[in-house]
Amino acid sequence: MKRRHLINLAGIAALACGAASVNGQIVGSAHDFTSYGWSDNQICKPCHTPHNAMVVDINGYGTDRLWNHALPAENQVYETMDGPLPRNDALDAKSILCMGCHDGTVALDSFGGVNGNTFLGGSELIGTDLTNDHPVGGAAVWNPAYEGSRYNPRANWENMTFDGDRMGRLQDMIVNGNVESVIACTTCHEPHRRGGNDYLTRIDNTGSQMCLACHLK
Repeated sequence: MKRRHLINLAGIAALACGAASVNGQIVGSAHDFTSYGWSDNQICKPCHTPHNAMVVDINGYGTDRLWNHALPAENQVYETMDGPLPRNDALDAKSILCMGCHDGTVALDSFGGVNGNTFLGGSELIGTDLTNDHPVGGAAVWNPAYEGSRYNPRANWENMTFDGDRMGRLQDMIVNGNVESVIACTTCHEPHRRGGNDYLTRIDNTGSQMCLACHLK
């Protein structure tokens, strides 16, 4: 029994780190930081930990990702299509995890309870002004008019396949006091993805097919 238990744990650990999952091929991807000294030469550790993970609770929505990386401050303000909003009103829980590196307010090496000093730069730095980016979170509530479409990522996301790839789920978020389904960073991007798609997108956007997964044209 003990041996079987250990084997199961080993399998779970492999999946958590993306070593054995088809959609978790992080080795060699843009999120493989093993070549940087600040990562302790580990792939998973900058974001995840098997023990003593952070308790992430964002307006009642948390994460089961065994999170290990510092997050933007709750009072951090983002410029959105709906105006300037604090973190929890601007973004869903999954997008806030992404912004822990990509908004530039938190260092890449701020994980495991340590405050780092290596910040993201270049085109990967989104910043806190989101008005020139595709809306996510509170500014990206799913349009009810899309219900019933084969491109609806809430109802039919399992069937939205393009060359074997699929778009991600919408995320629940409290917007103006109501629980809404919103587009998140992870709806279009797979953080563990290594493949032919640029910018860790879930599907290839040739012919705008990723755009057309939601936008009916």
